[in-house]
Amino acid sequence: MKHDKTAKTEKKFWIAAAVMGVVVFGLAFLYFFQMNKAQVETLLLNTINYVREQCSIYTRYNNASESKSLRRAIESNRLVSINIANKLKSGGELDSDLLKKSIEQLWLDGIILVDAEGNLVCQYSKDSSLFAKMKPYIDKKTVLDSANRDERVYAQRISRNDGSYIDMAASSMKDVPGVVVTYDYTPAIFANDYNLTIQSLLNGYQKLSNGIIIVADKGVIVASNDTNLIGQSTVDQQVLQLLNNHGDSKHILHMNIGGVYYYGLILKQRKYYIYMYVPDTITFWTLSQNVITVLFSYLVIVVLLWAILRRSRVISIEKELEIKRKYEKNLMEEAKKAEAANRAKTEFLQRMSHDIRTPINGIIGMLEIIKRSRTDERKVDECLDKIRISISHLLALVNDVLDMSKIKDESTTLEQEKFELEQLMEETDALVSAQLLDMEITYHAHRER
Repeated sequence: MKHDKTAKTEKKFWIAAAVMGVVVFGLAFLYFFQMNKAQVETLLLNTINYVREQCSIYTRYNNASESKSLRRAIESNRLVSINIANKLKSGGELDSDLLKKSIEQLWLDGIILVDAEGNLVCQYSKDSSLFAKMKPYIDKKTVLDSANRDERVYAQRISRNDGSYIDMAASSMKDVPGVVVTYDYTPAIFANDYNLTIQSLLNGYQKLSNGIIIVADKGVIVASNDTNLIGQSTVDQQVLQLLNNHGDSKHILHMNIGGVYYYGLILKQRKYYIYMYVPDTITFWTLSQNVITVLFSYLVIVVLLWAILRRSRVISIEKELEIKRKYEKNLMEEAKKAEAANRAKTEFLQRMSHDIRTPINGIIGMLEIIKRSRTDERKVDECLDKIRISISHLLALVNDVLDMSKIKDESTTLEQEKFELEQLMEETDALVSAQLLDMEITYHAHRER
């Protein structure tokens, strides 16, 4: 019965522990889910705002650098115009040697002279391929208009797909109708050193830990920490289109792209659109670890509680067994005492029955003697005395029985008293003499002195 009760208690404990474990799992999952979501939202907001600030800084720096380069191109163009005017005033002619000398003095890559209609007059270039690339820009109306405006100088930076650029300046020639076009070519390797590029900023972000960051200009991806995306159109990227439709720069968007879930955010800078999105595998990569850690801790606590409860149960059982053993021991001792008391009572009653019969038999015997010897007064008196002694002895026996009751109740005391041995012998003779006569036994009572 006790085993069944213990089994039921254990079953209830584990059921309660299992239910509580499910509750702990649910609470831990919700807590760490919200925590990871808040962390990725903070990451997206902080990162995308930082990239926006850096884009603004880079843009201002590069604009300032470009302005300096164009001012230098304008100054060089004016100096070339002055050199040409001085040459013509001195009676010289326009030739490639004059242009070559100006290029060497002013660190240019090429000079082109065209008339007011855009026809080539003379040109010199360190790289002949550059002249062909410059031809479309020379034919522009804004450039040819410079021929009719002496104080007007046109300047432009021509960016190329390979990252290089050409700083071009155009102004009217002095004293003769036409346009002086100067240009300075900067290769891509040097352009990257002179300018702060957004791509260099994004190269420090890892895809596996920070997600994907994209900077787009006019619908084209110009920078990303995933270099495979550079140059692609934003229209071809479904994630970017969903972020464009969302348009909220303060709250993240949860997206499903082909069964893969992302959290993303979009932010508009003055010149660029900045996108950032993180897959759920990055967002919640610690979720399972944290939940497992909580469940493991909970399991350890449950096992410890179970061990403590089991230990306390064992101690309780041991105490109960000890109490039971003591009770059984006391019960056995009481039983032995009761048995000894019963045995003592039985022995006492057996002795008392014999002792009681002795004086009664003596009285009966004396009465028989009196009956036979009524005429013998001396004999009758002697028998009456013995009857008195027997009655006194019988009374003493009754008192002894009462004293035994007092001994049981622990209310009696033992005393030592003097007695007369001769009187004791006389009383004993009175008790047994009648019985001995009936049994025809001869006896003698005497005292040795």
